[in-house]
Amino acid sequence: MALYPKPHSAEWFTALQAFNPQQAAATRQILESSGREDVCSVCGDDPAPELKIVGEAMPANAVASIRLCDDCRNMRGSMYGETYEPLG
Repeated sequence: MALYPKPHSAEWFTALQAFNPQQAAATRQILESSGREDVCSVCGDDPAPELKIVGEAMPANAVASIRLCDDCRNMRGSMYGETYEPLG
């Protein structure tokens, strides 16, 4: 079952590190560069709401929560066919 921890929380980074360490490292750098935690997990822009990936056959232990700005959400949706809903 996919995991939906609060994006950028300690729990989220622990789960993401186990599932996709490269993405975890990239997001850590983005947050460090921006000096904030409420930015896009991919590019560091804001606003970036907390989202969950829905309608996908997610692998077990996949981290399916993320913060995305409009541009990254549209790009990922086009590239990967992902659909999003607000988290919470």
